[in-house]
Amino acid sequence: MEELEKMLELFPEKECPNINSAFRKLHANLMFRSARAAVSISGGSDSDVMLDMIQALNPAKNYPFAEIHYAWFNTGIEYTATKEHLGFLEEKYGVTIEQKKAKTPVPLGCKTWGQPFMSKQISQYISRLQAHGFQWEDEPFEILYARYPNCKAALRWWCNAFGPGSRMNIEKCRLLKEFMIANPPKIGFSDGCCKGAKKDVAHDYIKEIKATINIVGIRKAEGGARATAYNSCFSEPSSKSEAAQFRPLFYFTDTDKELYCQRRGVVHSDLYEKYGFKRTGCACCPFGSRFEMELQAAEQLDPGLAMAAKKIFGGAYEYTRAYRDFKAKYDAERKAKRDKEREEKKETEREKEGQTSLF
Repeated sequence: MEELEKMLELFPEKECPNINSAFRKLHANLMFRSARAAVSISGGSDSDVMLDMIQALNPAKNYPFAEIHYAWFNTGIEYTATKEHLGFLEEKYGVTIEQKKAKTPVPLGCKTWGQPFMSKQISQYISRLQAHGFQWEDEPFEILYARYPNCKAALRWWCNAFGPGSRMNIEKCRLLKEFMIANPPKIGFSDGCCKGAKKDVAHDYIKEIKATINIVGIRKAEGGARATAYNSCFSEPSSKSEAAQFRPLFYFTDTDKELYCQRRGVVHSDLYEKYGFKRTGCACCPFGSRFEMELQAAEQLDPGLAMAAKKIFGGAYEYTRAYRDFKAKYDAERKAKRDKEREEKKETEREKEGQTSLF
């Protein structure tokens, strides 16, 4: 197959083992699994690479029996630059990207279930605790579990009971527990907005086209709950209504991705190229640690969108800022205490030296 051989030559196994292997696996899945393939296009840099890889193999010529359905899921709060980039991708690759509306748009999801805070996993745990009327108590797990018997996993997170050093413990977010005890949340937090705006509509789309495989741009190196949920690049369907999932970029490192884009001339949206975004998703989402930067950029790019984001996520922004201020104050106080102790120690040593000199 000419196109595959060209890609394997462009990315030799010894020099680019992850990319080379990804093309081989992509070829196999397009050849044997793609009677009806659903390919999720987000407009982000990872999906740019994934789309380029698929089209580089010329599916119309080499996999004529494969139905490839490209789809973008509109969450209800998207950058204009992302929408424009989708048009660019359609024109560049000669494909159609179906635009599907969210089952529950993010604004409604936040109003219904709560706002996103820190991460999907953390928001989910907080949501569970809030649903059980948790009072943000600092007690051992056994005592709290007796008090809230239907909230085990969230309580394990709160009590650092997943085991020493586990990334599932709240202690992995420095001072978050101390902050929440001192400042109990006054609004609801949840990851439900992601489910209603992305997961549900994607699931419905897979059923709608009767997909045999779902191809997504998840990379292990990006971290987060989405990436750490998998151990490999492929998952068999969990039920008859599901499709197998293939993640061609799963083993790509940041260096692999950069090299691929250089050699293939992959162009990302203006959010990356002009405004320095590292990742994209729902506009100005509080799950992103750089949401302040995103808000500043949105005020230039999409003033109306920035205003909407502040209205939708305002409570989460305020709570995150308060948490960051709490950590900064704590660090400043610790530094001041250390500096004071250091000066007192020096003063004591000077006094001892003075007393010694008298003899």
